Amino acid sequence: MTQIIISNPYDKQEGMWLKGSFHNHTTNSACGSQTLETVYRMYGQYDFLGISDHDFITVHEGKRSITTVFEAMEVSSPQRHMLLINPPRSMMDNYSNEFSVERYQQFSDLCTKQGGMSVLLHPNRYYSQYWPIEDMLAMPCYTGIEIVNGEGNPAFDIAFDKWDALLSAGRKVWGFGGDDFHVYGQEKRTWNMVLAEQNTNESITSAMKSGSFYVSTGYGFESIQAADGTIEFKLLASEGLDRMYKYATLFGKDGNVLYETSGRFNSVSYKCRGDEGYVRAAVYLEGGFGAFSQPLFVK
Repeated sequence: MTQIIISNPYDKQEGMWLKGSFHNHTTNSACGSQTLETVYRMYGQYDFLGISDHDFITVHEGKRSITTVFEAMEVSSPQRHMLLINPPRSMMDNYSNEFSVERYQQFSDLCTKQGGMSVLLHPNRYYSQYWPIEDMLAMPCYTGIEIVNGEGNPAFDIAFDKWDALLSAGRKVWGFGGDDFHVYGQEKRTWNMVLAEQNTNESITSAMKSGSFYVSTGYGFESIQAADGTIEFKLLASEGLDRMYKYATLFGKDGNVLYETSGRFNSVSYKCRGDEGYVRAAVYLEGGFGAFSQPLFVK
């Protein structure tokens, strides 16, 4: 019998689920409308928050209720945008946002080598600053891509197709969500739920770099487990949620649909064949709120 090996980024299971976002702007961006203090209040119930102004590292200061904050920056050439989480301030010496694969890779390496993360932003925003798949494949190393952007236009701000293309090409990249907050009404639409041991910069970053998080637009997973060739996605449950209709789809290599179901359920199980390449879940709650897992790699 062929042994099926499932690489599960949620393997640890212990820890706490933490809610947060990195792709947010203040008045330190020309397109931002709210001060840092106001953004802190708007996201006051989040466990962690990053501020990623355009071509500028905003220093966290002032009163806030958010436990953990991250310095970040959106590298913003007219062609491509990239999020750097915990970038070294030294990179601002002689800084230029002019795009080339080599320059962006250098920025990514500077950030990740000091423990940060790099994320290619809004890959499908075809009218402005999108990522052709050729450039995404040409960059050899980055943490992930933004699969859901909170501006919410499904034609431009959802990038599952690019994600599947990268994963199917053998790239291990994680899917991130972000509000891309600029003005009132864009806040708290899309976030990341991270399974981390502690609410600290180090613990959150470590968990996310290993893929121990999912993207949410209002729904979620209780746990994601793999054993004996079977993957089980346990969904958030409560008296109210149990009465609501749900839609679940599992995707594999090349974006192929492996399994789908709908109804009132609290978990989805899938027995792997061994040729899937990976399995990722997209689950929608009645009303359109969604949760999107990281891929579990299968061989």
